[in-house]
Amino acid sequence: MSQIGITVHPLPVGAEVAGIPDAGELDPELRGRLYAAWLEYGFLLFRGIGSVERQLAISRCFGELEIHPVPEVRCPDNPYLIELGGPRRSAAYVFDGADLRVNRIAWHRDTAYSPDICKGAMLRMVEVPVLDGETLLADTARAYEDLEPALKRRLEGLEYKATIRTDPLRTVGHAGVFWTTVRPATEDEDPGSTARRARTTGIDDRYPSVIHPAVLTHPESGVKCLFLSPTYVDHFIGMERQESNELLLALVEHMLRPRYVYKHKWRVNDAIIWDNRRCMHAGMGNLPAEPRFGLRTTLAGPLRTGRYFDEAAHGPRTTLLD
Repeated sequence: MSQIGITVHPLPVGAEVAGIPDAGELDPELRGRLYAAWLEYGFLLFRGIGSVERQLAISRCFGELEIHPVPEVRCPDNPYLIELGGPRRSAAYVFDGADLRVNRIAWHRDTAYSPDICKGAMLRMVEVPVLDGETLLADTARAYEDLEPALKRRLEGLEYKATIRTDPLRTVGHAGVFWTTVRPATEDEDPGSTARRARTTGIDDRYPSVIHPAVLTHPESGVKCLFLSPTYVDHFIGMERQESNELLLALVEHMLRPRYVYKHKWRVNDAIIWDNRRCMHAGMGNLPAEPRFGLRTTLAGPLRTGRYFDEAAHGPRTTLLD
């Protein structure tokens, strides 16, 4: 019997899927419809995905799964899952002088700090905070489509240097960041925060800078996307610093117009699967005392969009707005 009785409800950005069977194998017809909707809308929202097994089964409708390259975030019970928040949550920081938050992540694409950007990912929320904790997604294909023709021509063949930044202290002043100042929480504000920061020290040093194109033609749909991972961008290759800064800030401001952005307030067992080639995302963070725990899969089939930065050819490692 066909399972094709699902419905796909377009959202202002992305789409919500209803009617997914609660158990059993997903038949080829259903898998094909889901995949087509995913390519059409950029990301899909599912409600009531009540188990790890169902999350894995739905994730595999969009491709095989791979092990995330950062071992610190992998789930000890299943290498194809990573843990976000929960018992191993990140350290707390104070943003803009008074806003104490954990899990706040600026606008980025997953694994855009490597030459091979991942195909996509599905995040399912197991515990949700009462306040905050939202995830934002931006459709960079629609953003590119609306650019002025002259700006599209300017971006043809343009590349940028990208450097991973996992520490909020290193992101201040970069485009796509929600804060202007940041400091680590004290032990009084967040007991154990110092130890949590120490646990992630040195991650950034494992990943050399890379070069990616500013515009990507999607390998399956053929649409063009603004292929920036804003907080990783150092500068556009071949541009003077001021020109590069101005262009990046203008592009990020354009990509973050409300018409291209979806802000999701999580419910328990919501799951979102996004096309990482088309969409970028961000996390608003939550209070340290509030529970927030998610499990995420990563889709195999990374796309070789970049190459490692050659300092001899392109100059010394620098950061934007330094």
